[in-house]
Amino acid sequence: MAKCYDEAMFTHRTPPTMTTHKDANQIICDNIRRHLEQFRWPEQQQASLLEQILGLSTSQAYRKLNGSSAWQLQQVEQLAQYFNVSAASLLVDHEARKENLPCEAELIPAILHLNDLSGEAHCWVQLGESLADDSCAPLFMAMRIRDCWHVYPGTLHDLEGGFEVSYLTIRPPKRANSKRLLVGVLDDTDADLLSAILVQHGLFALPYQRPEQLLEALPREHFDAFVLDWVLGGDQNGMAMIEAIRRRTAHTPIIVLTGYAQQHEQALQQALQTHGVYYVGKPTPGSILALQIKNVVTSAVEASAAAEA
Repeated sequence: MAKCYDEAMFTHRTPPTMTTHKDANQIICDNIRRHLEQFRWPEQQQASLLEQILGLSTSQAYRKLNGSSAWQLQQVEQLAQYFNVSAASLLVDHEARKENLPCEAELIPAILHLNDLSGEAHCWVQLGESLADDSCAPLFMAMRIRDCWHVYPGTLHDLEGGFEVSYLTIRPPKRANSKRLLVGVLDDTDADLLSAILVQHGLFALPYQRPEQLLEALPREHFDAFVLDWVLGGDQNGMAMIEAIRRRTAHTPIIVLTGYAQQHEQALQQALQTHGVYYVGKPTPGSILALQIKNVVTSAVEASAAAEA
């Protein structure tokens, strides 16, 4: 199932005494029921659908519907695929999402891991209380591994050394108060993974699987650099995208990635000579690619300043 990055947020604060905030399980339950009610089915038919999709017994399905049985992330993903929506949208308290949201200065970058099938996505989180082995497992927990925060479902890891995630968003925040470089990543197979790696190494990165997605984003986003896969599926290559970017900006660095340089040598040479792009072979360690991006952006800024002097 494709991951959605359009302002998908998740909030599961522990509600203080005498508040009406819902817990995470009730949020998921309400959202799933909202989608099921669009079919205008009686509750018996809704429960029957859950039985078929999730492989539940009748009593288990009814407990899911009334919120007395905890939802598992795998079940949320299965239903999201059935409803043709993002799994993240089923985790959002849509009624309260605009209330008491943390400011961007309180958020830290992290890598989100839902399960082995979902791959990775970059996200921003607010940390809650530290966890111990005897803590009640939260829906999401965060752990710092080397120089990066990683976020996991609370049931997938030992809790000791981790922190409860009190707020999570997979919408990259606005960059008004940030000096991090913003990179547009176009790759028909690995855009999410490449973006997560670049975030891990200190950059903002927005993933795009198709050229038209990046073209639509060009007027909205102020990219500091682009990373483009040269082979985009079928007979497409990166030249048309490079030309489209150059029509909008003449100096923003463009880095072309490919493991097929010899097969496309002539076209790549034309791109390098005509449009001033950079070439990096696949596979390349994320740390090297991030450093290359920072270096070419610095060089572009210095060249622009020298030209204006």
